[in-house]
Amino acid sequence: MNKIILRSLTISFVLFFIVSTGASYAQDDAKTKKLQDKVESAQQKLDKINAKITSADSLIQAGQDMVKEAEGELKSLEAEQKSLDKEYFNNTKPLEKKMRSTDDEVMKQAKEELKEVDTKYKADLKELNAKIKASTKKYETGNKMITKGKENQKKHKDSKKEAEKMLKEAEKNQGKKK
Repeated sequence: MNKIILRSLTISFVLFFIVSTGASYAQDDAKTKKLQDKVESAQQKLDKINAKITSADSLIQAGQDMVKEAEGELKSLEAEQKSLDKEYFNNTKPLEKKMRSTDDEVMKQAKEELKEVDTKYKADLKELNAKIKASTKKYETGNKMITKGKENQKKHKDSKKEAEKMLKEAEKNQGKKK
């Protein structure tokens, strides 16, 4: 009977020892897993912030391209307006001379031609102003994109510093546990 009790006690002690050491391993695994999850979470957050910074950089670049394109368009439209004004002046000058004529028929014809030239000039000027307005809007949109991109970039760079700190701390804590 003593042998049975001794064996039972020995088996119970061995089982208790196995269970208690297994529990401590399980606790270590849970802690390790938790630390690993923190590292992964911090890395994912850092990756998302990096993607947002890249997006902000793209927004800035697109805005700069749009501004350059609009500036080129505005310069060419300015030259086109100068050309249009010069052409109008050159077309109206001889007609105004004809209008000072004493001959009623010549004066009447010059008046009609001047009306046609004025009408054509006004139509061309209206079309040119619409192009200028569109280019100006493109220029302003580009500047807004640059401003928004720079604001986002600054905000996300600050967040990136915090995320990098969190990642380093999580990796440091994980390194201590191992």
